[in-house]
Amino acid sequence: MRPMIIHTPHFPPKGFHAITLFPFVFYNGDALMERDIRHETVHLWQQAVLLVVPFYLLYLIFWVINLLRFHNLDRAYREIPFERSAYRLENRTDITWKDKSFDWLKT
Repeated sequence: MRPMIIHTPHFPPKGFHAITLFPFVFYNGDALMERDIRHETVHLWQQAVLLVVPFYLLYLIFWVINLLRFHNLDRAYREIPFERSAYRLENRTDITWKDKSFDWLKT
């Protein structure tokens, strides 16, 4: 499964290069690099396995908890298990759907 990639001038918001909203990846700025596509594809699989809505609820809960822990927006984002997994896997070309879908549980 690969995402449908859409270039938009104003979305995602400033500070973000791309965002996955199942089954689309929206990006602004320059073309996405293959690494970025792999990162967003990991999120696509995470969303699919968790049936989309629970993914976003967990993502928000993890972000709020991290924000309370670290008092830093960037660190709160980077410590979300879904993001840690996607950053860990984005440089690999040999990952399976199980890696993409369930690696976040290892964090």
